[in-house]
Amino acid sequence: MELTRNLFLNRIIRAGAMTDSLEPLSNALVSTSSSSSWLPFCVGLATGAVVFGGMVLARHYIGIGWRMTKQDDDDTEHVNLNGSWREDNLLMLPSTPTHQELGHQDTLNTTAAITTQHSLLATPSHAVRPDHDGNLVGTPEQGTSLHQDNQSLLNLLFNIAEDQARKEGYIHRGISCNLCNASPVCGIRYKCASCVDYDICERCEPQDTHNRTHTFLKIRLPVPPLANPRSVLVKPFYSGTETSAKRLPWHDINRLKSTTYFDQNEVEALYDQYQALCTKRQGITRELYDQCLGPLGLEKNLVLDRLFKFYDINGDGYIDFEEFINGLSVLVKGSQEEKIAYAFEGYDLDGEGTLSRDNLRKMFKAYFYITIELVRDVVKACEEEMMANFDDTQGRPVSSLFSAPIPTDTGGAPNASGKVPFPGNPGSREDMWPVMEAMSQDAIEEMVENVFKMAKVELTERITLDQFKELAVIDSSLIAWFDALGTVF
Repeated sequence: MELTRNLFLNRIIRAGAMTDSLEPLSNALVSTSSSSSWLPFCVGLATGAVVFGGMVLARHYIGIGWRMTKQDDDDTEHVNLNGSWREDNLLMLPSTPTHQELGHQDTLNTTAAITTQHSLLATPSHAVRPDHDGNLVGTPEQGTSLHQDNQSLLNLLFNIAEDQARKEGYIHRGISCNLCNASPVCGIRYKCASCVDYDICERCEPQDTHNRTHTFLKIRLPVPPLANPRSVLVKPFYSGTETSAKRLPWHDINRLKSTTYFDQNEVEALYDQYQALCTKRQGITRELYDQCLGPLGLEKNLVLDRLFKFYDINGDGYIDFEEFINGLSVLVKGSQEEKIAYAFEGYDLDGEGTLSRDNLRKMFKAYFYITIELVRDVVKACEEEMMANFDDTQGRPVSSLFSAPIPTDTGGAPNASGKVPFPGNPGSREDMWPVMEAMSQDAIEEMVENVFKMAKVELTERITLDQFKELAVIDSSLIAWFDALGTVF
């Protein structure tokens, strides 16, 4: 061994790497090794210390890696459903399905549902994870909250899948979708009530490619195939000529958002409604406005005229979209102060900026007739519903089964309409109108006098806007006509 060491040192010296500095050291070592036996002991001790330190460090790092692997194995469920899986940022993703797997839709849907379930359940119950430096970060509380959120999401997905599966159980045999040609239609069926034969499935319904003025019927229970109607069921509710949707320019949306109380979604929805109503390029005409009022639009009324004037700001006889949305903004989301100001303009029939007794009298009278018509429609609807549900066959005598002519000579004289009033009835409904009108005239005159008395205005003076604002705060019925018909549209 000593000879080998001497040869090794001599080769280094001959190589020229340490010619000047290592030659004395080599001679000293050679002389020392030859004269002393401590050198082998020191070399062995140093070698043992290096090996022992390396074993300690290796055991330390191997222990850390084993604990991290064990923690991941305990928290993550490795599932192999459709081939291999990979772990990327603690999310398990399935491998790409083969062509044969894509051919089986039911198997694929089931596999996807199980994949989602296992991916959510694979989230660890605590969020303690090592960072890039190997230090553990996170708290168990954060992981528990994350696990609860994933469990809630899993329950939601399960409920959605269950509801969809329940819908798919309803099969409309003999019905095919006019868009995707799916036959038969499963789930919810949408039938156009304004077309002879047009049906779409619930997947194609959100596409909204059909005529926008038509009305769809939502059919859940399948109709017998031979009993399906092949005719127009309902005429279109909307009179618009635009059959397809047109989007409002973005700069117009931003401008209307800043001038009204509506947000972007509401502005776009109102634009779709406006397109479905318009029959002319200029906007909504007075004729269409009267049609939107239903039976009330058949007769002329001052309140209806003033409401149209409220929408038609420029007075050109048309309600364009900007006037349409500005009017709805005031009626739907406007403040009480705004409504009071517009109600004052409605009362100002002369356009002088002040109100006279005759202005209030005319508006009160028009509002009275509007109220009577609204009440009459409600009462008529209630009467029709009661008569439809009334069963007069129970408890009737046997004589009711026999028919006989009813005597017409009851001693009463027919009225102007040719109808004989019932005994005890002073007259028909038309005969009662003069009495009601006389009562309304007295009530209207009293209301006008009370308003001017509260405003402390003389007989020949007129009410200003400031005075009207104070009166409207005290008596809100002064602006009742402004909200009587809602928004009309």
